[in-house]
Amino acid sequence: MFINLENHNAHICVHNRIDSPKATILIIPGAGMDHRLGSMIQMEGLYPNFNFLSIDLPGHGLTSGPAKHSIEELSEFCIDVISKLDVDNLVLIGHSMGGLVALDIASKINNDMTVLMNTSYPLLVGGSLLEHAKNDLEQATEFMTKYGIFNIPEVKLKARIFGSLGAGFYGRKKGDIQTPYGTKNISEDPQREVNLYPLKKIFNQTNKEILFHDLNACSAYKNNNIKDIKGLKFIYGAKDKLARFNPENELHANFNDQDFEIMDDTGHFPYFERPEELSSILEKFIVGNYGK
Repeated sequence: MFINLENHNAHICVHNRIDSPKATILIIPGAGMDHRLGSMIQMEGLYPNFNFLSIDLPGHGLTSGPAKHSIEELSEFCIDVISKLDVDNLVLIGHSMGGLVALDIASKINNDMTVLMNTSYPLLVGGSLLEHAKNDLEQATEFMTKYGIFNIPEVKLKARIFGSLGAGFYGRKKGDIQTPYGTKNISEDPQREVNLYPLKKIFNQTNKEILFHDLNACSAYKNNNIKDIKGLKFIYGAKDKLARFNPENELHANFNDQDFEIMDDTGHFPYFERPEELSSILEKFIVGNYGK
């Protein structure tokens, strides 16, 4: 589904049929990612009672128009989309950078609940990752998966090559392989590349600088009204090295234990590492809020 805005044609992925009286769940992807993240979150159990959507931010996925380079600008874009959707009951689920966007939205409009998934505040990004994101996207995604993933699910494929036409192909052999961002040498563990491909492919964007701009936006974001935001829920990975859980963080000051879930043996990408457990947590939060 596309929504025409003044400067953008915003793409919204509709994961089930939209039914206006239902509450709406909107997924906001993390840095350098797009609506395909929503397809990795297994929420079919909520389909009968909720609309389930995921958004492509400017510069990501199928949304056309100029890219936005701050969390506040991305937030305003989402608010414009939400106003066009004309929904009364809204749940925001944001991953990492998407969590900052959701947080900013929740500070500006009334929505029923906001779930921050693997989102630290402030979310400061190290210089090494920024340098990779600017100059070598393959190394940037390698950095994020190396430090962000604790549990890698095994993918079993029969073909010697895999991927999608136009996004590059990974060959299942040692040596040089073609990735979405160029050539990479695999000398030790080609199976790891096979296993990581379902996640890494989501970083493949037409705008190759978008990950760099997203990460910069994370580091720059500040919200002076952070302690006034209500209706937040938090999901962290106990092994997440990119967005660590800090119980003393000012963002957590007004919330209780039941508002937090710490996923054991999980890093920065729970929808990839432990999708069934994540789905159970999200359903508990959402059903608990609406009682259905």
